[in-house]
Amino acid sequence: MKFSVGSGELNEALAVVTKALSSSSETPVLKGIYLSAFENELYLKCSDSSIQIETTIPALVEEEGAAVMPGRLMADLVRRMRSGSINFETVDDLSMKVVSGRSKSVLQFFAPDTYPRMEETRSDVSFGIKQDLFRSMIKQTVFSCGDEDAKPVLRGIFMEFTDEGYLNLIALDGFRLAKRCEKVSVEGEKRNAIVPAKTMNDIANILSDTEDEISITLSATHITVDLGATKIKARLIKGDYINYKNILSRKSASRIIVNREEFLESLDMVWLIAKENNNNVIKLEFDEDRMLISARSQAGSINESVAINITGTPVEIAFNAKYLLDIAKAVDDESIAFNFNTSVTPCIAEPVNGESFYYLILPIRLLRN
Repeated sequence: MKFSVGSGELNEALAVVTKALSSSSETPVLKGIYLSAFENELYLKCSDSSIQIETTIPALVEEEGAAVMPGRLMADLVRRMRSGSINFETVDDLSMKVVSGRSKSVLQFFAPDTYPRMEETRSDVSFGIKQDLFRSMIKQTVFSCGDEDAKPVLRGIFMEFTDEGYLNLIALDGFRLAKRCEKVSVEGEKRNAIVPAKTMNDIANILSDTEDEISITLSATHITVDLGATKIKARLIKGDYINYKNILSRKSASRIIVNREEFLESLDMVWLIAKENNNNVIKLEFDEDRMLISARSQAGSINESVAINITGTPVEIAFNAKYLLDIAKAVDDESIAFNFNTSVTPCIAEPVNGESFYYLILPIRLLRN
C-alpha cells in the first residue's frame, strides 16, 4: 500500500469521519480509521457500531491496499503536519510509514479484515432535501430530546411523514415539545423512524449551509444520509413513539408577538441570575405593550423589559429560562408568537404566520405569599 494525499483534503476528511470514532475499549479496532487506497481515491470510514461515517477524497495511489490506522493518533499527527502533501507506505504487514516534509513517523495498524462491517439494509423510503434546510430542522428540534435517563424513544428525533406530503421532526422530553415541518417528495413506502439525538447532531454538524441536495433513505433499522462523497449510516431507535398529537393545542386566551433578537437579548441578561437557581426559573408579566422578564436567586435579582404586541387577557407565568433561550436561539424568524391560557397550562410558541415550527413548554408553578 502506497499513496500520497493533500494534507488539507485529508484533514477535512478526518474531521468528518472521526465524529463516529468509537471511544470504547471493548472493540479496539473500532478506535481506528479504516483506510482503503484504490485507483485515484482514498476511502475513509469510522464506526462505533451504532453510526458509520465514510468519505472519499482524491489521492495519488501507487500501490492499492487497506489498513485500520490508530484513530486519534493519526488525526492528531496529520493535523500538525505542515507540508502540502502526506505520503503513506506500508513497511510490513502491520506498520505504516507516514512522511510529510521534515516529519517521518511509523504507525502500527490493524489488519483491514478485522474491521466490522455495518450490515446492508433494504431501503423502504427515500427523499431529497437541501442541506441547509435539513440542518436547520435538526438544530431547531434536537435540544428538546430526552436525556440519558429518559425512555429510549425520547432520546431521539421522531421522523414522521404525513399524508399531506410533509416531513415532521418531533422531539420531546416530558417538559417541552419541539416540532418542525417541511414539504418533501417521498419515494417508496412511508415509514416513520426514531433517530438518536447524537446521530442527528452528527448529521447536522456535517451538513453545510448550502442548498446542495442530499438523499436520505430509511429502512426498518437504519437511516442513510448520502451527500455524494460522504455517507452517514446509523441505527434507529426501536419502539413506538409517544402519541404526541394528544398534547398539541392551538387554543389560547392571550397571544403576544415579540421581536426574536430583542427577546433573546433580554433572556440572556436574565439568565445570568436565573441559572443560579436549581430550576433556572424566570417570571414573565405583561403590560399593555411590554413584557417584563425577571429572576431572583441567592446572587441577586434582575428585571428586563421588551416591547410586544398583545391580544387577549395577560397572564403572569414562570418558566425554566433555558427552554425559552433554546427557542429564541434556534428560530430564524424576525418575530415569534407566544400563546398562553393560564399560569399553569402549557405555552405555545409558533411563527407569526404559517406552521413551520411549533414549541410547547410546561410552565413552573409560581408560589404565592
